[in-house]
Amino acid sequence: MITDSGIAPSDPFELGSVSGVKLFHKHWSILQRMIQTTRRELDVPIDTRSLAPLREFVREVLSEGKLTPKATRQVVIAIDEACSSIILNAKEHGASGNLRLLIDIDPTRVKIHIADTANDYDVGEVTREELLKEFTRSKKTELGTFLIRRVMDEFTYIFRKGFQSEIEMIKFLYEEQEPQAN
Repeated sequence: MITDSGIAPSDPFELGSVSGVKLFHKHWSILQRMIQTTRRELDVPIDTRSLAPLREFVREVLSEGKLTPKATRQVVIAIDEACSSIILNAKEHGASGNLRLLIDIDPTRVKIHIADTANDYDVGEVTREELLKEFTRSKKTELGTFLIRRVMDEFTYIFRKGFQSEIEMIKFLYEEQEPQAN
């Protein structure tokens, strides 16, 4: 039987049904958590003076995302390594431009997108000393890449000569499960 309101009396979402209202609120709460996101962006000049404001921005955004302390530390390390590497490399080659950092957090993951416009510099004639210096520097960069890959679940680097370079990193936020007592 359908009432004048069009809702069958046995419908759990009927206004008079307490269990239906509880069920609706439970599912609504889950849905809200699933779609709740924090998305913030910062655009700074590629300059070593930008590192401190970048770090402050990262910590502020991650605190809004309600990450665990461990996940926060890991993401801060990865972003710091990536941004520092970009800025120091650009400085070393006399390049200028901007660095754009986008942090997108939802209940399942933290997604970081870093783009820079400073990759179009002329290397020119490379001397043996400069080549040795570059090799030494690249070993340090490899350590940064190692750290990023160690703490992040996904890491992608895209280089487009004459355009912007892009880094995308994702850290999945797994529920910390407590050990089961036997």
